[in-house]
Amino acid sequence: MPSSLAESDASQTLNASALTQLRSDIIACRLMPNERLRVEALRERYGMGASPIREALMRLEAEGLVELEQNKGFRVSEVSRENLLDLMNTRIEIESIALRWSLEKGGVEWEANLLSAFHRLSRQSKIDPANTAAISEAWSKEHADFHTALVSACGAPTLLSIRSRLFEQAERYVALSIMSSSPLRDDVTEHKQLMRAALNRDVDKTLDLNRMHITRTLDKVAVALEASKAHVDPRMMNRKTLK
Repeated sequence: MPSSLAESDASQTLNASALTQLRSDIIACRLMPNERLRVEALRERYGMGASPIREALMRLEAEGLVELEQNKGFRVSEVSRENLLDLMNTRIEIESIALRWSLEKGGVEWEANLLSAFHRLSRQSKIDPANTAAISEAWSKEHADFHTALVSACGAPTLLSIRSRLFEQAERYVALSIMSSSPLRDDVTEHKQLMRAALNRDVDKTLDLNRMHITRTLDKVAVALEASKAHVDPRMMNRKTLK
């Protein structure tokens, strides 16, 4: 019995590791949109067996980051302007509800966590110093933690789960925009203004700032998608083209 429990724990750890690594590589576009995901290649990439890889792929399909095509296998979900608009507009609506509830319910601990999250984020460079065409993993983590801290007091696990999935899918588009030649934004100021409005419990201002923050991302990524039509790796393109 103890041996079976140990084996079960080890299997769960491998499954979790495969899921984390695959999700991270897809969101950061180290695995590009529309790229085929072959189990054997992923086994070599992550140094683990086929079972946790397949489990992770099935989980990511449910999250919308991976597609399963009949008789063809798995591939990274493709991108399109249409999907971008739908994703970002839905994210605005969901986050507006979560933010409102979080500002109403958040206490001193929530305030401290938000301040700490902003401080960590402001100390990170958005661009990977080892690869100026890629987004920094450290920045991505702190960016996700900051936006999670904003809504963390809303008290609605189902809503937070939906928001988290939308955020992850949006970050994939952000990573694509970093690969383009468009200028960087003043993210630190945007996040500072958002934090201050939230701490002041100014609900209307917080919602407006968050809406503008997401819309700026939408606009920048849309431009990058349009520019990518003639220059980007074909794997990044929607098979129907980016209209």
